[in-house]
Amino acid sequence: MPNSDTPAPPPPPPPPGATWSTPPSLAVPSVPVAQRLTPEAMASRLPWQSLALLSQGLGLLLVFLGTLVMVAFGYIPVSCVAATTCSQGTLQGVLYAIDAARLLWTIGLFGLAVGAGLHLQFRPPPTFPSSPEETRVYLARRRGEMIMLVLALLLLFLVLLYSTFPVPYP
Repeated sequence: MPNSDTPAPPPPPPPPGATWSTPPSLAVPSVPVAQRLTPEAMASRLPWQSLALLSQGLGLLLVFLGTLVMVAFGYIPVSCVAATTCSQGTLQGVLYAIDAARLLWTIGLFGLAVGAGLHLQFRPPPTFPSSPEETRVYLARRRGEMIMLVLALLLLFLVLLYSTFPVPYP
């Protein structure tokens, strides 16, 4: 019975005259520069799906933070409505909070639109032949990304209208 305290012997060295080379599966094919610099070839090397997910994640985070700023700081206190002794600093703070929330929403909606557009542009098609379920999932994802893109652009337009024609404050 071998002793468990002794280490395993090292692997044998390569035979004399043998050279180390890249395995055939990892060998780099010889492709002309003109083919390597085409838009399709360059797009296949960039991590578009990761960039789209990062953009959408940051966009959702900024929209959440904009909403949080609006809810936490962008309200007129009850003391200003009940009495006319509201200070100018309070109303100025409310307006700054609304502007900060508007800016966060704009950047966040832009991130959502960019992420949805990248998903629509660079999502690989389903493999051929594909099952009806795979096709249905692929089309549902594309439809969802299109809805997200249109909704983000519509909300950006509404933020622009709100910024152009502000609501009068008391």
